[in-house]
Amino acid sequence: MKKAFTFLLILTVSTSIGCTGSFNLTKKVYDAHRSQSDKWADELFFLGCVILPVYGIATWADAIIFNSIEFWTGDNPVVYNDDQKTKFVNTKGEHVILSYNAESDEITVQSKDENGEIQNIVLERTDGAVMAKDELGQVIYSSVTKADGGVDIYNDQMQIVKSFSASDVDNQRVK
Repeated sequence: MKKAFTFLLILTVSTSIGCTGSFNLTKKVYDAHRSQSDKWADELFFLGCVILPVYGIATWADAIIFNSIEFWTGDNPVVYNDDQKTKFVNTKGEHVILSYNAESDEITVQSKDENGEIQNIVLERTDGAVMAKDELGQVIYSSVTKADGGVDIYNDQMQIVKSFSASDVDNQRVK
């Protein structure tokens, strides 16, 4: 039995060389780790994943089992939804979750107000504009790119709230 298992293990590893696979299970563990509500919960979850070798087991299962299946069949049995990308931002004591959905090309911004209530704002891109909508789908703000590269911000009444010159926009770009 031990020789058969060793042979199967060597065969699996040697036949999947050159195909690293997608490591979907490891990505799911990472996403669960990073989805915690604050830095303390995030750290505790991370330490738990390291002490109880969750990352090691997930990576081993991906490398030996699931990625080998993906190599031979073309499909990974562990489904990972890469269309939804989420980032967690903590700044000045505020916790914000940014989620990007590639299918709808929308960004959802989730934050808590001063009363602790969760608010969602959806950023939707259209031709030449970005609209910020509330949970009911009503436009709160919209931004329109001007011909010179500047941006005008409008409120829900289509009145200009703020106008940025092309140089203002260029100075704010992440470099």
